[in-house]
Amino acid sequence: QRYRHLTFAEAVTALEDTHYRSPAARLHRPAPAVMPPSEEWQDAAREVIEQAEECLWSSQGEGALEYLLDKRGLEARTIRQARLGLVPGEGRQWSTIAGLSVPCGITLPWFTGETLWAVKVRRFGAEAKYGQIAGGSSGGLYGGEALVGVPAVLFTEGEFDALLTRQEAEGLVTAVTLGSASNTLNDRWALDLLTVPLILVAYDADGAGMKGAARLRALSSRVHTIEVPKGKDITEFHQQGGDVFTWLAHELRRIRQNAILAAAGR
Repeated sequence: QRYRHLTFAEAVTALEDTHYRSPAARLHRPAPAVMPPSEEWQDAAREVIEQAEECLWSSQGEGALEYLLDKRGLEARTIRQARLGLVPGEGRQWSTIAGLSVPCGITLPWFTGETLWAVKVRRFGAEAKYGQIAGGSSGGLYGGEALVGVPAVLFTEGEFDALLTRQEAEGLVTAVTLGSASNTLNDRWALDLLTVPLILVAYDADGAGMKGAARLRALSSRVHTIEVPKGKDITEFHQQGGDVFTWLAHELRRIRQNAILAAAGR
């Protein structure tokens, strides 16, 4: 950028026109872009979402709604905006809705604009905490509908942390998740992130979280790992009285100041 007097986007284009690729660049390249599920699957899954939403806000969904409000710290408006729902039944049970086999539990739709990539389900009493409606895609990015031009993006390890961050720090960062620290960012979203000046990663401080954060850091020097002051994740930090907005504002200010000092030192 400095040598050719280019903008960041122009520098990326210039680099893509060269034939040289370092071994590190090949090693840490995002996964190839994937396509969303078929329109037929999306239409059927939308029926599941609509029925689950109605159930959550009925007397049948009182326990699940209490979990979202009290245990996850989400407000009613956040739950509605995210279109969370409930498929009633025991933790290990499945229901058939609109021709799809659906795990029983709290439904988490993965919308990007009007496109539905997947429907994950938070299960209770099952060996695996999360399930997914078969036929959905694992290549989506939860919350990735508005990345171009935003000042900062925060990767969280799961959907509930992303929703809580969206609720508590709207306008400060755009919260997204790959759904798991073990999932890999693919080209479809990596391209949208090219214009984002600052990317934060707040994964759990365990082996999987550290490996996942390292994969994202390897993609760009704009990616920085941060940790909650207390608790294992953003939700636990919030439950323990932490102020998510103040914490993130402090981290953004710290990283930007360090970048200015580093540039001045050159």
